[in-house]
Amino acid sequence: MPFRASWTQRALADELMETRTSRGLSIRDVAESIAPKWHNSKVSRIESARTKVSAADVRALGAVYEVDDETIARWVEMARDSITDAWWERYERWLTPTFIEFLAYENEAARAWSVQHMFMPGLLQTPDYIRALHTVGPIRDPGRNDAEYEVRIRRQRRLTEPDPLTFNALLAESALHWQFGSRAIMHAQLRHVREISELENVSVRVVPFARPVTIYPTDMFEPGSTGLIPGC
Repeated sequence: MPFRASWTQRALADELMETRTSRGLSIRDVAESIAPKWHNSKVSRIESARTKVSAADVRALGAVYEVDDETIARWVEMARDSITDAWWERYERWLTPTFIEFLAYENEAARAWSVQHMFMPGLLQTPDYIRALHTVGPIRDPGRNDAEYEVRIRRQRRLTEPDPLTFNALLAESALHWQFGSRAIMHAQLRHVREISELENVSVRVVPFARPVTIYPTDMFEPGSTGLIPGC
């Protein structure tokens, strides 16, 4: 299976390249400064996130770049903590590149925000609600529907795993009224949102009709202390 860099790995690769260039060093300079000597291609692969960088690698690079201990410790943590469990690879034939990138961000996020005005956020949808959504619009390949269903159910594990995602949902009241499927499906969906919002890591807020504001559907992820990443 080809290597797929996580968001953390790509961020680390970018920072390593920026540090090298700020020191006025070429890839060859770096490769020849490390003992035992590295091939130029190793430095290039690390900086382009085409290979996983290890804690030993970043320590060696940190020594060449003469960065402080705090920076090296942070690089080591990024190398160790990067998530590479791309569980969605088995479904890729049915997923768009944009959605695959979305899944990678969500998989690594510590916190996430979702703003919706028509649909329930994917992390809060019940199985029946998901199936009902697939009946809306043009008829699609059943295999694609099944894949998207399984992916959405798998994504929801992030809310209840040992180190859960902190999830904040902001819904327009209209999202509570758009009916997908039967009334029973919608009632069960609303009960599910109420129940799951009782988790300490889940917050659901609703903008009422009486307080209209402009809402655009969006998702944002925060992988840690490095800032927000817009989602899909």
